[in-house]
Amino acid sequence: MGKIRNAFENSNTQEGSFLLGRLFSSPIIRGFYKDEKPAIDIKLEGSRNEKRRLISLINTIANNSPTGRRILETAAEAGFTFGFECQLGSYGFCDPSEKRICLNPVTNDAELTTTLTHEARHAQQYANGVPNKFCAFDVATELKLRRATEADAQAAAAQTALEIRASTKDETVWRAFEHSDRLIARSVYRPPLSESLSSVVAASDRNMQNAFEGWFKDKQIINAYEESYLYAHLTNIEKQSKTADKVAYFAHRPFEGHKTSAEILNMVCLNEKGKCYFSDDVSIMDLTPSMCGLCQETRAAADAFFQEREQITGQAPDTSYKDLPDRGRLPNAIETKLAMMNGLRQKPEDSGKSTKKTPLKSLVARIKKARQER
Repeated sequence: MGKIRNAFENSNTQEGSFLLGRLFSSPIIRGFYKDEKPAIDIKLEGSRNEKRRLISLINTIANNSPTGRRILETAAEAGFTFGFECQLGSYGFCDPSEKRICLNPVTNDAELTTTLTHEARHAQQYANGVPNKFCAFDVATELKLRRATEADAQAAAAQTALEIRASTKDETVWRAFEHSDRLIARSVYRPPLSESLSSVVAASDRNMQNAFEGWFKDKQIINAYEESYLYAHLTNIEKQSKTADKVAYFAHRPFEGHKTSAEILNMVCLNEKGKCYFSDDVSIMDLTPSMCGLCQETRAAADAFFQEREQITGQAPDTSYKDLPDRGRLPNAIETKLAMMNGLRQKPEDSGKSTKKTPLKSLVARIKKARQER
């Protein structure tokens, strides 16, 4: 019991995360998984039962969803390894630098099925040209690009869930997705359970368009990503006290180069055939503040960031964001953290693992819940 206590109290460490990953994928909690071969040749890491659990998730997707299968194949071709890692407030993450996709083993398999699709979709986006470093483009491009990658990843997850539902006539995966992303689920047409898989696949462009747009109905999530992927990078310069450190910070975040909304969608929003599912409406991200608007705090942070950069380096400021519509105020850090814990899936760059400790007394409750979800 001492090792378990230590793992929970040090869940933010590599050793603690490793032990908790083993625990929540162990037979005593999850039961035994079949010893089967993966339908796709993908590198796996972890214990025997962790690998069997991963294979079960992979095969559920690959054997029932053409859209999901192609996404997993692309991640495999790009050299990504799949595994488990305990994460506070997150279902999983995709780490492009280490080429790892990790799922939270505490989460039930129905939820992890679409999470795996979501994270593998990010790997596919990187393979299609999305930079794996933030602040690579100007502010206007970064704002729309990072929103598009998240909305698209959830659109791919929604379509995969619909295809699994049509193929298996089992609504478990779809209901799990619906429970975690109600606004997106409500935006997508759910056909009768008798609908064929081929019909659902044929409607994938429409489904993914609707799911993509549904992502932008959740203001809290939009705020959370703007804070993590843009505002934080613009304000963390304040932590650098030495000029040399500031120069290095600016160099690591060039904010150079521009892409139009059409170029972003044609790079990010691809169907299983490699075609843009927004082919008839590639200017959609220029139409509403929820898609292209900027919060007042982020705008002010950008003004200060580029003014200081020009003073120190002589580099001309980025003005791409000046004409973007106003999206109101950015919530405080506590509200943002709560939103991220409720819905954030991808691990933001430069964010360390949470240091919040999990009390040992919650272990029994988690084990009971995990057993019920087997």
